[in-house]
Amino acid sequence: MRAFVGISLPADFADWFHESMEPIRLMTSKLRLVPPESCHVTLRFLGEISREEIGDVVYRLSASLRSVPNTSVSLERFGMFRRNGWPAVLWVGPRAVPEGLRSLAATVSTSLLGLGSNARVDHFEPHVTLGRFAAGTYDQDVASIESMQVKGYVIPVENIVLYESLMGQGRPVYVARAAVSLARFAE
Repeated sequence: MRAFVGISLPADFADWFHESMEPIRLMTSKLRLVPPESCHVTLRFLGEISREEIGDVVYRLSASLRSVPNTSVSLERFGMFRRNGWPAVLWVGPRAVPEGLRSLAATVSTSLLGLGSNARVDHFEPHVTLGRFAAGTYDQDVASIESMQVKGYVIPVENIVLYESLMGQGRPVYVARAAVSLARFAE
């Protein structure tokens, strides 16, 4: 199965999403929004793992995270990823990565070394993907989005989730396969 470890978002994120995306939707018709229920923060993309490895993933995460305290991340700015120089993905993320979140991502990544088909270790840039731009979207079509004011949204991080990524009708569907709780407080 195609898998990743991430942070799920609270149910009220959908309200924030709809409120925040409405002005952007009115600015451009070239953005296909992600369904809010699919939104998350990826900590580590694993690629392909077997169903038999789910237990190993959960065991490793549980062992490594038992003393990692809860944390949070604030969504405070819009950004874009580009593909071949063109705007491709609209995301929202923090202005600066909180140390607790950076440490959590590093612990997750280290604990899962050797699992999955993805051996890459990417620079951690926490974000929530909000939508994808159509091919042929120019910078001038979307330039004002990155400078827009973001109504802040705080994500409490009390557990992490192992997700399976299934290809749905033109977009992936993410299914939670296991969750691991963080320590309530630092030991």
